[in-house]
Parts: sequence; C-alpha cells; structure tokens
Amino acid sequence: MLKPIVSVVLVNFKQTEKTICCLKKLEEMSIKPNLVVVIDNQSSEASKEALQASSYSIPIHFIFNEKNLGFAAACNQGIKESLARQKDSFIWLLNNDTQPESRALEKLLDKALETGAGITGSLIRKPDGSFSGGVGFIHPFFASVRRPKNPEETGFNYVEGSSFLISPRCISQVGLLSEDFFLYFEETDYCVRARKKEFPVAWATESIVVHDIGSSTGGDLGLGKVPYFIDCLSVRNRIHFACKNGFPKVGITLGLGISLLLRAKRCQFRRIFKILQIILSAKALKKFIIKNGGHYEPNA
Repeated sequence: MLKPIVSVVLVNFKQTEKTICCLKKLEEMSIKPNLVVVIDNQSSEASKEALQASSYSIPIHFIFNEKNLGFAAACNQGIKESLARQKDSFIWLLNNDTQPESRALEKLLDKALETGAGITGSLIRKPDGSFSGGVGFIHPFFASVRRPKNPEETGFNYVEGSSFLISPRCISQVGLLSEDFFLYFEETDYCVRARKKEFPVAWATESIVVHDIGSSTGGDLGLGKVPYFIDCLSVRNRIHFACKNGFPKVGITLGLGISLLLRAKRCQFRRIFKILQIILSAKALKKFIIKNGGHYEPNA
C-alpha cells in the first residue's frame, strides 16, 4: 500500500516561538508530513524573520497575511495551497500551540484508514499530562457542546480543531471550512457537514497531542473569565451554527436565554447587549471583528 500524502496546516497569530516549537516537533514524527503550510496572520517583520530564520528538515511553505483573517480563512488558505502542490493529500489542521508526540500522525493515519473516517482527531492532553479531550458532543436540542470525560467515552459528534485530520475524499466532497465563524465552531460545523454526506468521524486515542489550550485566545479560562471578544463571538457562533444546521428553534432560543441569564448573573450586561447585536446584524458582527483586530470577509 502506498504511503498516504499528508499536508499539515498551521495558523500562527502572535505566537511565533510556539509555532517554531511545533514545527520542530513535526520534524520528529515517525511519519513525517510531505508538506507544512504555515499561515502567519497579521504578520510582522519580526515574525517573518524568526519563522524563516530557523532551518527545517521537512518542506515548509509560509504565507504571510498583513491582516488577521481568522482561523477558518487562514486554514482555507493553507488547504488550497496544500492541494495545489499535492493533489489528493490528507490535510492535518494542527494548532500552532500544540506539541504532538512522535507517533501522533502515524496513529491518526492508522485510524483514518482503518475506519474510512472523513475526519479523525487525536487524544488531547494538557501540558501537565492530564486528559483534555479531542472530540466533542453536541446537545441535540440546545446545540451546546461539551468535551468527553475520559478516552473511553463514545458517541461523539465532532473532532476538536486542535488536531483535525481530513481525508482527501472528504475535502473533495465537503469543501473548505466556513469562514463566517471567523474563530470557534468552524470545526464543529465542518463535522456536521461531513456527517450529512455520510462521512464518519473517528478518534485516534493513541495519537497524543499536548495542547496549551486557550493560550492564544484565553478561551479556556473558565466561567466568567473568558475575554470579552472571545466570549461574545463564541455565543454568537454557537447560535449561528445551530440555526445553520437546523437545530430546533425552541432549543436555540432557550439555549441563548440561558447563556444571557448566566452573564446577567455575573453583571456582564455589556456582553449581553453585544451578543444580541452581533447575532441580529451581520454588519454589527463585521464591525465587532474589525474593531478587535480581525479582517472579516465570510465565504459562506
């Protein structure tokens, strides 16, 4: 059997040192990627110089964006570049603040080929070694999401975007990530789209990736501590995801109400106003993203 072709897509945003560390880890893989595409959002001269100054033993192509296009749009740049260079390639979307173990890619490919999965995820551990997840569950009524409690839990609905291997056939039929999420829920949406086309999702629990979760956004700090921009955008994206994918309207409304009540309890009234504003107005959403340093031109 021919060795599968694999391209890795890494998005960097003001975390150049972590990106370089991740690239060095990819050099140590038991199965090395055929290509790594690094997309540097809102690139600076310092990040360009640092990324290009290091020498690598694997092929790396850099894309330097003047603006912060967001995670989904940058990933799509990487996917298109990868497929232009290597047709019928597996695409491994990997967070730049991860440290994959040496057999992580090997075990991902084993599981993907064994199951015929459209999307395969790794087992994610925190830097202290504790279990974090790698896949997730979507509530069928509220469209809320949660991580697994342990590696034995089954029945998951999606793969987390920190380690997200897409098969060539899945990419050809499902296409690119939806850029209207900018950041968060794009991987959940992609898995739902893939499952609608009868592509299974799989979890390679022997593929271990250490992830410093939330290090780039602060999105994993806990209740009431998530930064304003990330918190508002996450709630908006969950509602957008639910509406887009046909979840019950009653559940969507109740879920939003619960989210707003929790923020009211914390006296986060500014967040409540902003969440409602960016849910109801595409123009307000674009303005909100731009005001917070992003560039937003959704593709779908």
